[in-house]
Amino acid sequence: MAHYVLLMKYHSKGLMAAKGNPSYLLGIHDSIERWEAKVIESYRLLGEYDQCTIIDAPSNFMAYRATLAQELSTTAHTEILPAIDLPLFQRLMEQSGTTGGPHKWQIQPWAQMARRMMRNYAFTQWEDKYFKPFKVTGRHKVENINGPCIVVGNHASHLDQYALLGALPEKIRRNIYFGAAADRWFLKGRKDIKLQPWYQSLVMGLYPIKRGGGSATLEYPKWLLDQGRNLMLFPEGTRSRGRELAKFKHGVSILALDKKVPVVPIYMTGLKAMRPPGTKSIVPGPVTSHILDPIYFDYYTDVTEATQTIYQAMNHAHQQVLNGGDEAFTNL
Repeated sequence: MAHYVLLMKYHSKGLMAAKGNPSYLLGIHDSIERWEAKVIESYRLLGEYDQCTIIDAPSNFMAYRATLAQELSTTAHTEILPAIDLPLFQRLMEQSGTTGGPHKWQIQPWAQMARRMMRNYAFTQWEDKYFKPFKVTGRHKVENINGPCIVVGNHASHLDQYALLGALPEKIRRNIYFGAAADRWFLKGRKDIKLQPWYQSLVMGLYPIKRGGGSATLEYPKWLLDQGRNLMLFPEGTRSRGRELAKFKHGVSILALDKKVPVVPIYMTGLKAMRPPGTKSIVPGPVTSHILDPIYFDYYTDVTEATQTIYQAMNHAHQQVLNGGDEAFTNL
């Protein structure tokens, strides 16, 4: 997620409307929320600009901020500026911009053994502490999967990977690797040992994905599938902010079709309420992970069709929960 600062200078028409109805000044909030962004603060300015609004927006906000500015242009001149908090900017300035990995040694027996020994520290303890209760349904649906597969889930919280891993049977869990943003989890030069690229590869089972890396970023996960390993990915790419699932990217489909492996969708509920995007505190609560039917693609399936099939499976579960609440997973 990213912060943006909106500076607005109202036209005479907008000022007259605000004078007659002061709540008009909050109309910007409705426009922002339609783009799945969250208003953090709004201020009336006593200077060149009339209003300042600070928002927390998804990573694809850059793509449509021009549309938002055009929408607001009828009543105000708007400047939309990306922002970064000073402590984070300071940390970024102090560290190297280069990334490490991927590390092919992470599939070696010694690395797998170390990861298994560290599982409670890295994953299970968080399930035990915060998932109260933690329910899993549909494990029987993956009993017949004996080769590599790609596990996918909806992405609403930093806790999602814990619920995904905890939902899987041991034969898949012990041999699974996660794709993670290289510029967040694999930066070199960090002091914290848990933020070192080698730690992410060894203990967390992660491998780096470069944003905007194109087809080259799929070479390592393809290699992992060739080695008989399982993958875990979020086809939305980033955490969703609104009520609907974000648009799925094609990476999962490309991998599944190229390597002829099944996709295992898992729909999770409860995690967004525990730690919403933009927050750091975690509130314990009920979590459910429902394993949906594995998806096997025909030889002639194209990438777009495959992505739509995965999306439809996940969205069916999502709509059930939207309409019936978190407990609706029992009816899926």
